[in-house]
Amino acid sequence: MEPRAAVAFTGGKDSVLALHVVSAEFRSTCKTDPQISKFMDSVQALNPVVLVSFRPLDQKDDFKAHSQQWTQSISESLGIPLVVKGISNEPSYEECYRNAVRELARDYRVTKLVTGDIEDVGEGFMDRAISESGVELVRPLWKLPRIQVLDMLSQLEIKYVVTLTRLDKLPRPISEKLLGHSITKEYLLEQFDWHDSHFQSMDLRNTVDLAGEYGEMHSMVTDCPLYKLRVVFEEADSRVYDTKYGSY
Repeated sequence: MEPRAAVAFTGGKDSVLALHVVSAEFRSTCKTDPQISKFMDSVQALNPVVLVSFRPLDQKDDFKAHSQQWTQSISESLGIPLVVKGISNEPSYEECYRNAVRELARDYRVTKLVTGDIEDVGEGFMDRAISESGVELVRPLWKLPRIQVLDMLSQLEIKYVVTLTRLDKLPRPISEKLLGHSITKEYLLEQFDWHDSHFQSMDLRNTVDLAGEYGEMHSMVTDCPLYKLRVVFEEADSRVYDTKYGSY
């Protein structure tokens, strides 16, 4: 019997890809490129029993990139329950995360926490937060080349749209080409080249993380093999949000 796992989940492409990579249920029926199959075989198969969304308690508005309603709809389509854990700095963010993970271990008997992290953008935060929780951190996408991530999304037929971009990384002309659009590797690189040929070149292919790991872009998944129903989103007007982290 595969170990029981919780999946840190937003509904974005990386968390959904990580779920597919570790899912024993999916891997038992998946037929894909031999190179991807070899990679998936190198990752321990798990039994994901709960999705967990970590959200700041002081968040006044819903996440602009990952609507809680959309994340809940994805949970229902996957047939895996979603638990929302409120996070604050009391007593500290690390301790709050640790307590939330301990609660997951107690309530759902999980021994692993799966994340879609590719890089250590939090300077070791998750490693520290998970320590002494009794739960092991699993990062199946860790340090993967971005082209490999995009190829896996395509091969596994995980379809996603861009929901938020960071304007200092992706100026408005390219952001407008990406927002709300279904993304493939080919489309993404094509739009980067279009921008650099029509505006001052930013060498986007080499200066932007193609998976958006540094906040350049965020996404939500509309369809994938594990969905029982396709998730449809309502189109919204694009708008600019000015935050302490920058303009989006």
